[in-house]
Amino acid sequence: MLPLLLQLERFPALTDWARLQPAPRTQRGLPLQCVDSDSLTHYYEVEIAELGRIATRPNWHDTFNALVWHTFPRAKAALNALHLREMAASAGKARGTVRDAATLFDECGLIVASCDPALLALQREHQWQALFVEHRADWGLRIEAISFGHANYEALLQPFKGLTGKSWQLAVPADYFALPQADRLAWLDGEIARQLDAGMLTTPRQLPPLPYLGVPGWWPEQDDAFYADQQYFRPRRQAK
Repeated sequence: MLPLLLQLERFPALTDWARLQPAPRTQRGLPLQCVDSDSLTHYYEVEIAELGRIATRPNWHDTFNALVWHTFPRAKAALNALHLREMAASAGKARGTVRDAATLFDECGLIVASCDPALLALQREHQWQALFVEHRADWGLRIEAISFGHANYEALLQPFKGLTGKSWQLAVPADYFALPQADRLAWLDGEIARQLDAGMLTTPRQLPPLPYLGVPGWWPEQDDAFYADQQYFRPRRQAK
C-alpha cells in the first residue's frame, strides 16, 4: 500500500479511508472511523475507545498512523485500551511509566523478532558490529525489524544518520521466517496485543534502542566507516 500511497497527488481523504476494508476495530468491537480532528468531542484516546473515531488530518503523521492501524489492528487497539485502563487507574494524575512506554512504542517503536535469543541479546548489549555486520546474513532468516511507530515512517521520508527507535523484542518460533509476510505480521500483531493485554509493558526501559539505519539494507552506505561511528552506534552505558 505504501508505494501506491507515495504516488498519489494528495493525501487520502476521509472518504478514502472509509472505503478501505475491513475496518480495524477497537477492543469494544467498534469499527474505526477516520474523522476530522476538529470534530472530536473527547480526549483523543477516549474518542477512539468509546466512539471508534480517530482524528486523521491530511498529513504524513496521521496518514502513517492510519496505515499502522490497518497493519497491526489488534496491537493498536490494545495500546488504546491500555491508555484507558491507566487513565482510569490514575484518576487524572500524572501519566506514569506505563503510558510513557506505550506512547514511545506507538510513535517510534519497532518490533524486533528473532528465533535466536543470542541475537536479541546482542541488541540489548549494544553489540552493533556483531549484530549488523558479523550476523548480516541472519537478517531476514533469523531476525528482522519491522517499524510499528508511525513517526518512524515520517522520519524515513527524509532519513538522516542518527535515527533511532525503541524496540519491542519478540522471540518467535523457528518456522516463523518461512511464513508469508502477511502471516508474520498477523502473528506479531496478535502477540503484541496479547502481551499488552496481560500488562507486560510497564516502563520505557523494556524497549531497547535500535539505530535502525544499521539494519542491513535500510541505508545505502553501510560501509565500515558507517558502522564504526559511535556517535550513532553508541556503546552501552556502564552501570555506576
